[in-house]
Amino acid sequence: MPEDSDIYHHLRAANCCRICCLRFLNGRTDDFINVEAALLKRKISTSDTNLSEELNQPSKKLKENCCVACLGLFEPDIMQSIVDQVKASSDFKEYDCQGFSSSIYLPIVLHLRQLSLWLSLLEQFPNHYQKDSPAPDVSVKDAFRMILNRRLEQSLEREFSVEGVTVNVFFNYANEERDLKVLENVKPEVFSHRKTNKHTRKEFITRNAFEKHFTPESINLNRYKQHIPVPPEVSDECLVLDKISFRGPTLFLAGRYNKISRELSQTPWVIEGKRKMENSVQEIIAEVIAPFYRVPCDSLIFSSSGREDVDVRCLGEGRPFVLEIPNAFKDYLDEETAVVMETSIGKTEQVAVKDLQLVPREELVYIKHGEEEKRKFYRALCVLEQPVTEQVLKSLNIEEPFQIEQWTPLRVLHRRPLLPRPRTIHSVKAMACAQNDLLVVIDVVTQAGTYIKELVHGDFGRSTPSFRSIIGQPIDIHALDVMAIDLDWPKRLRR
Repeated sequence: MPEDSDIYHHLRAANCCRICCLRFLNGRTDDFINVEAALLKRKISTSDTNLSEELNQPSKKLKENCCVACLGLFEPDIMQSIVDQVKASSDFKEYDCQGFSSSIYLPIVLHLRQLSLWLSLLEQFPNHYQKDSPAPDVSVKDAFRMILNRRLEQSLEREFSVEGVTVNVFFNYANEERDLKVLENVKPEVFSHRKTNKHTRKEFITRNAFEKHFTPESINLNRYKQHIPVPPEVSDECLVLDKISFRGPTLFLAGRYNKISRELSQTPWVIEGKRKMENSVQEIIAEVIAPFYRVPCDSLIFSSSGREDVDVRCLGEGRPFVLEIPNAFKDYLDEETAVVMETSIGKTEQVAVKDLQLVPREELVYIKHGEEEKRKFYRALCVLEQPVTEQVLKSLNIEEPFQIEQWTPLRVLHRRPLLPRPRTIHSVKAMACAQNDLLVVIDVVTQAGTYIKELVHGDFGRSTPSFRSIIGQPIDIHALDVMAIDLDWPKRLRR
């Protein structure tokens, strides 16, 4: 078995920088922060160059050759330039975020150079490396990100956080297409069906395609070496820092809403380009929340635990909902601001919200998980053609669960497939209305997804049994309210 030093000196002889040598020695995060210590820990001599000067001091002149693996990516000048540009950027300062993350965009040609180095290690150390094993290195992107994140933490005095503003760093390589074109000679079948569009520039090969078709076990080594040097040759061009951009985090703001109006859709109601309702629950909430995060109202994505019809109110503790906020300019929601938001929405007298809070992405499963098994609680004001009798009330007081079958209602058949849907009715309770003997108040607990209006009037026999069939006379809904949603999420905050 070879020592780390044998692998290290082989890679150095191929003109790999020390950081890339450490990548092929499976360095860990702290190793890339202090490369000299990591190499010494592996009993590798660092006497070939002054490493501390190489890693920490800006180059006084350009090197004649750049690393064959990273094409100069780890040059100190590049890293320092990124840190300086981010710190000085007025765009970055626009984001009021407590943390940051980074995303690195590198040319695909680095995959090709990694492959050639991998093949050279297989040839040089056949008893140590297997061609069908995973790549024997830490990826150049991961290593670069480890170092950059630490430098940015120190310079910006902010902590790394996936919920923070993302620093996007893009690199170019002038000879990429020329270098990748040679792959056609190695595996022409990969490119034989490739379609080109003269009006759209398309990359020669995608990253996914390269990783799928160009691995040590999937190529003909002799053919590969006829066209591509193993190990890779020193390039006459290095990577160039192209641009740096920023993107705010995607936040998830959850809460509960009550819909008080009977003339309000849950989301914008537009048919064939024409609005059917002037406003919606989603828009009323978004108009208050979007300005705080400095995003357009129509960029917010609204989700909820079910929905109610335009003419149905949602009362009680409210319906859980979540707003996805992309590219937010803030990554927090303080309690005082949340209260102001809730008050402002309530002033519309159409919608009220409470428990506004930021939640992690992984909690979004709660809003849709077990959707069919959730229970919903409704109160319906129903009207009969004849006065309510004791027998009607007795028939409509049902304590034991029972099953119904509902075919897709006529009123939604234009947008949903014609299917039978079995549903469970958990309980029914009916009460006479003292003000009008033709009215009856019915509380019903149902499985989520039950069409309540059709449960009442039967939808011309498409819902069976229905309240109409149970009492043996016509009955219809005058008004309907959602009273409760069987979902204890998000957590309760302000009472």
